[in-house]
Amino acid sequence: MPGEAWPGTRLYLVMACLGGLLAAVGFSKRYFLPLAAGTSDLPAIVHIHGIITFSWVILVILQAALVAARRTALHRSLGMAGIALATLLVFTATQVAILQLARELKVGGPAPREFVALLLILPLLVTGLFGAAIAAVHRPEVHKRLVLVASFVVLAPALARIIQLLDPSLTRLARNDLSLVASDALILIALGWDARARGRPHPAYLIAGGCVLVVQTAMLLLRSTQAWHAATTWLASLAA
Repeated sequence: MPGEAWPGTRLYLVMACLGGLLAAVGFSKRYFLPLAAGTSDLPAIVHIHGIITFSWVILVILQAALVAARRTALHRSLGMAGIALATLLVFTATQVAILQLARELKVGGPAPREFVALLLILPLLVTGLFGAAIAAVHRPEVHKRLVLVASFVVLAPALARIIQLLDPSLTRLARNDLSLVASDALILIALGWDARARGRPHPAYLIAGGCVLVVQTAMLLLRSTQAWHAATTWLASLAA
């Protein structure tokens, strides 16, 4: 019946709601409060990216709620909205990262080349994970797990800001690195829940989580190299 929740779907709704809460808390001090006070001086692209990102978070919550309530027809009909938002999220996130890199290289900033590495791998990871989720749309058990992992990846900037609220003494590079650990911890929680419910973790979590770790490790190893510095110089020139 439409009002009856499917067994095993509540985890995805709970985790989606948790993601929305983390995003709201993470961006409250640096974005929502200045915006409400009229003191925000951020460029338009940042606001556009913010609207798109929070629309994605809300859509993930809505989609999880629809599946939990067995409204799968409506869930599927909203799939194109998810594809559109994910595409716009990747595009605007990349543009914001490049613009920030160009500005900081010009006026100075703490380790801008290393800092932007995380901001640029997030769109890459979201593209891969969500693309795989769309390819697996007819395999619901794979699809929902890949969407959840992609949503955890999107949360990294919000997690970095929550870490800043907890310990303002940390450098922003350290906050970013810890945000990866926090994002990975969310994946591990979902994987552990899966293992408890099924007796073993679903391969989708193992493969997706493994890919996330590989990309994160590669970023940490490459972000201080001359090759990466040359690449960031070229990327910054695109914003000129």
